[in-house]
Amino acid sequence: MDVAAALIYNSDNRFLICQRAKNKARGLFWEFAGGKIESGETPEEAVVRECREELGVEIETEGIFTEVTHKYPDTTVHLIVLRAKIKEGEPKLLEHEAMRWIYPSDIKYYCFCPADDKILKKIVATDGKKNKKLGAKGEKIAARHLKRLGYKILERNYKNAFGEVDIIAKRGDVLSFCEVKTRLNDLYGAPSEAVDKKKRMRYIQAAQHYARDGEYIIRFDIIEVYKGKVNFIENAYFQ
Repeated sequence: MDVAAALIYNSDNRFLICQRAKNKARGLFWEFAGGKIESGETPEEAVVRECREELGVEIETEGIFTEVTHKYPDTTVHLIVLRAKIKEGEPKLLEHEAMRWIYPSDIKYYCFCPADDKILKKIVATDGKKNKKLGAKGEKIAARHLKRLGYKILERNYKNAFGEVDIIAKRGDVLSFCEVKTRLNDLYGAPSEAVDKKKRMRYIQAAQHYARDGEYIIRFDIIEVYKGKVNFIENAYFQ
């Protein structure tokens, strides 16, 4: 059976999942909106129709995200997943028990249909690549900010036995060990809040190893890059 499903993202990088009706096969499992491709339909046409019937929304597809084939005891499903966004309407529970907008990091809290396993793994992998790219962009912005303040960049992504330091910069006799936290928004709180005790200890150990032969004032800073702004937090924590 050929099935078209919609991977619908919203503006803050969450995607929509729906809980199957309890009286259906695999009832109460979570899935993506969509359904069987009817005779004469393209996957795009099918998923637009299904989202209209299941959610009461008009969507716009943006290409195929992935395809998987899964064999259940009662049927074999060829699932075509299309990236999509809502262009009109608000999702309603017309056929499902519940719906949620979730981040890739939330996947582990939900029990999905087995056919979705490979799809979910690809979503997580894709999100990881996006985050890595975002982090690299934030570090470039942070380095430029430090240079404007008169710092000399000594190291980028410095690694030793204790871990990795995003930026090591020097101004006068101050050696700054900077953790850069980049976010698109502050939905998870301020970016600096992600620098926990374990991360701080690794930075302190890395700094002690790096500066063991020099006479410097060692300082631990955090640079937040989010909402198009740079927030330089000097002396964010101490040894």
